[in-house]
Amino acid sequence: MLTEWLTYIAADCPQSARKLGYLRESIAIRSRYRRCKTAWQPHLERSRAALLASLQACDSFRSALVFGSGLLLDVPLDELARRFEKVYLVDVVHLPEVRRAVRRHSNVHCISLDVTGFMQQLDTISPQHLGLPLPERFLDDPDIDWVASVNLLSQLPLLPLDWLSRRFPELDHATLDSWGTRLMRQHLDYLATFAAPTCLLADMEQIVHDSDGKIIERIDFASRLGFDDTTPDQWRWDIAPPGEIAPGIGSFHRVAVYTRS
Repeated sequence: MLTEWLTYIAADCPQSARKLGYLRESIAIRSRYRRCKTAWQPHLERSRAALLASLQACDSFRSALVFGSGLLLDVPLDELARRFEKVYLVDVVHLPEVRRAVRRHSNVHCISLDVTGFMQQLDTISPQHLGLPLPERFLDDPDIDWVASVNLLSQLPLLPLDWLSRRFPELDHATLDSWGTRLMRQHLDYLATFAAPTCLLADMEQIVHDSDGKIIERIDFASRLGFDDTTPDQWRWDIAPPGEIAPGIGSFHRVAVYTRS
C-alpha cells in the first residue's frame, strides 16, 4: 500500500489524468500483475511474440508507434529499440519504472497522450454534445513504418464512461454503451488511416465466471465491433484468477491478433 501511495504522489502525470483515474488504474494494474504474474505470463509472451512477428511486414525501420504501451509488460521494448531508429510509446500515464526503462534507450520516447481525445473535451462535453474530435496525432509523420495497438481497445471507453455516468446521471445505459462502442470504432478507424503495417492486439470477449466455470457475465467485443472471430491467432488471458476479484470469482479475456501490411 505504501509503494502505491508513493507512486501516486511522485508520478509525472497530468492533473486531468489523475482526475479521471488513469494514474490510479495504472498503479492498480501493476499491483494485479505482481499478484497474478504466473497467470499472466503466457498472455504477455504471446503478445510480445505477435508484435515481433508483425515486423516482418516492414520494408524500413525508421519510426515505430506503440499505442497502449502501459507498463511495457507486453511490449518487446529492447527489440523494438534495436530495430527502429525511433520508438514512440504512447499512453496516458507512464509510471516511474517505465521512464527508467526508457532511459536505457536514447531512441525511445514516452508520449503522454489520450488517443480518444476525451481528456481534452472535459470542459465542453455534455449530454447534448458527446462527440469527440477525430485523432490526428502522428498521421502527418511520413517516417512511421510500423504501428501497434497493444491490448488497449476494450479499455478505451472504461474510465471515460465512468466519468460520464457520474457527471451526467441522466444518461441511460443504452446511450453510454453506444458511445463506448463508437469510441472503440474510432480507434480502429484511426489505426486504418496509417499507411504503415499495423498490429492490433485486442479483446474479442471478456468472461466473468465462478469457481465451477459457470459464466456470470460475458461481453462480446467481436460481434460489437464486427471482427472476424475465426482468426487462428488468439488465446485466453487469465487476467483475474478465481479469488482475485471476489471469493470464487475469476475473469479471463480472449485476445486476438489482427495485422495489416
